[in-house]
Amino acid sequence: MSQAPDTKPGFYYVSVVKGSGDYRLLKGPFQNDHAGALAAVDAAKGRALELDPRASWYAYGTCRTEEDMGPGILDKMEATQ
Repeated sequence: MSQAPDTKPGFYYVSVVKGSGDYRLLKGPFQNDHAGALAAVDAAKGRALELDPRASWYAYGTCRTEEDMGPGILDKMEATQ
């Protein structure tokens, strides 16, 4: 079963949470586009697994903020390559 996209306005991100509760924004922002963020979760998780062998133990999903938090970690990495 897939998740229904949120329709609230905001800045959506693909996020990752470690067991410690520490989190990071991986991809985004997807402005007013939760469906786009949801569609990017699997690819972001795959990239995280390539970069960090511990990434299989982390939780992946999406989050929304009311302000632009800047590009996600993976977006920043791609911009410098």
